[in-house]
Amino acid sequence: MIRRYLRKIMVGRYGFDKLSYTLIIIGFIFGVIVSVLHLPLAGLIYSSKAAFIGFRVINVISYIPYFIAFYRAFSKNFERRRKEEQAFMKIAGKWVKYFAQKLLQRKDKNHRYFSCPSCHRTLRVPRNRGKIKIDCPHCGKQFTRKT
Repeated sequence: MIRRYLRKIMVGRYGFDKLSYTLIIIGFIFGVIVSVLHLPLAGLIYSSKAAFIGFRVINVISYIPYFIAFYRAFSKNFERRRKEEQAFMKIAGKWVKYFAQKLLQRKDKNHRYFSCPSCHRTLRVPRNRGKIKIDCPHCGKQFTRKT
């Protein structure tokens, strides 16, 4: 019943996408940081009116990513939300790809990864071969590394 009601509300709305989820995560992290800083700074915050107001402003600012995410989710302007998502993925996609590649490299127990000193491309070589000479297939530079 609640599910049907929520579906009815979301008809014709943009919904949540990766940018919205990222904004929610940023809001959560910012809120946790504000909460953690509240304990050690409580004496300072409550001793000065300016510090108290400043802390409250920072606390309210931590909710802004949530409001933006929900505004985007309930928006009916699909084209504008898609453009925002594409712009976000253009920037964030590079970071996501980089960290996914690093994660795969860490999980690979059979190979070591080195960066070519000349062209800076990532090269994969087998592990446990001792000290070997590595030839970069891209630039032809030869260098020695321990695997």
